Amino acid sequence: MNQSFNLTRFGRLLRKHTAEHFKSYALGAGVLLGGMLAVMGFLAYVGGGLGQQQQAILFILFLLAAGTFFTTTALAEFGRGSRAALALMLPASQLEKYLVAWLFSLPIFFAVFVADFYLVDWLVISLSREADAVANVFTADIMGSVVLIYLVLHGVALWGSILFQQQQFIKTGFLVFAVAAGVSIINYQVMKALIGPEFRMSLPFTAVNLNNGPSVSLSEAQSQPLPLLVLLPLLWAAAYARLTEKQL
Repeated sequence: MNQSFNLTRFGRLLRKHTAEHFKSYALGAGVLLGGMLAVMGFLAYVGGGLGQQQQAILFILFLLAAGTFFTTTALAEFGRGSRAALALMLPASQLEKYLVAWLFSLPIFFAVFVADFYLVDWLVISLSREADAVANVFTADIMGSVVLIYLVLHGVALWGSILFQQQQFIKTGFLVFAVAAGVSIINYQVMKALIGPEFRMSLPFTAVNLNNGPSVSLSEAQSQPLPLLVLLPLLWAAAYARLTEKQL
């Protein structure tokens, strides 16, 4: 039997995890649905309805916030305490335990989130005073750049869920903002040194804004988010490597 991955053993672990966490996951999906209904219902009531662009923006914001929060709990049970001992003693490999957390925090969560969002969106649009169509979130813009950003945040949150032992969401969020601020400051100083006094502002991987001229940017073919594509598997691998370090 393969010690790293066995399909039968992985299936048993997946069923066990589902049975033990089904009620909490269902409750979380209900809370998410209620929260989106309250926010979107209030905005529709105040504005007389929700346009398709507003619906798309709300989809992005809810996805990034809820997905990051849920992912920071994916590997939290492998922290200190009795829960960690029970989790580490399960007759399954670390890879199988990691894959279960990855499946629930990414594809399964995404499917449940989309179902929740469209249910709420349909209800809000149906009850609005001004009729409007339900937005299609499966467009190239949303499924391209936004989902890529979400995948990177998922990798960071998954790594944070096993890196920190308590308050994973808060500590991971603080770490992300601190790194983003540091990279932005370094990028600003480097660009100012290269361009000189004409330089005004530029965030990492974005166009360069000049004081007395148009913004300068790479072509669409040259500005593909290659750094994020490289960073994504590294974050997933870092989370798995951190999990393999956990021992009784």
